[in-house]
Amino acid sequence: MFFLKLMILALIGGFIGWITNLIAIRLLFRPLKPVKLLFGMKLQGVLPSRKKELGVSIGSIIENNLLKPEEILGSLVQDEDIEHLKESIVTNVVKILKDKLPAFLHGFTDKTIKKQLEAFMAKDGDRYIHDMISNMITHATQNLSVSTMVAEKIEALDLVSFEKMVLSVVNRELRFIEYLGAVLGFFIGIIQGLVFLVI
Repeated sequence: MFFLKLMILALIGGFIGWITNLIAIRLLFRPLKPVKLLFGMKLQGVLPSRKKELGVSIGSIIENNLLKPEEILGSLVQDEDIEHLKESIVTNVVKILKDKLPAFLHGFTDKTIKKQLEAFMAKDGDRYIHDMISNMITHATQNLSVSTMVAEKIEALDLVSFEKMVLSVVNRELRFIEYLGAVLGFFIGIIQGLVFLVI
């Protein structure tokens, strides 16, 4: 009889712990839109009500700790792309000159100018392109704000999509918190039962 009462109290404690955590987790997301309560109070999920601030915070964290603008832009051109860029520059300059110059100079363009460009690229092309990319990155980073882009993307999400996005990342952890509430409630129920039944 004592054991049965103890188990009932433990199960009740486990249920209370589980349902409490379940409600707390649901209140992170729901209600999506503010609900008017008595005395002018409003109820809205924590994440929907703070979506804008979360977007700004997430954007700042990403930009300051994970993806700096200069790192993003710097990764766009790898060393193996430099040779391709040098070839493209020579080809395009020769093509532009042939389009602009009279036909009788095309042979001169193909032979002399192309050879000069190729010689320049072989000698100084790498430095020239690296300097050009470095200047582009310097100017582009002044206009690229990862934090603003992330914040704007999150702000543009509708609340249901925002909830799905967050859940896709932390759903397993939230389930664990629910079950942990049940386990803790079960053991608290046992302790309460022991205290109540013994005293």
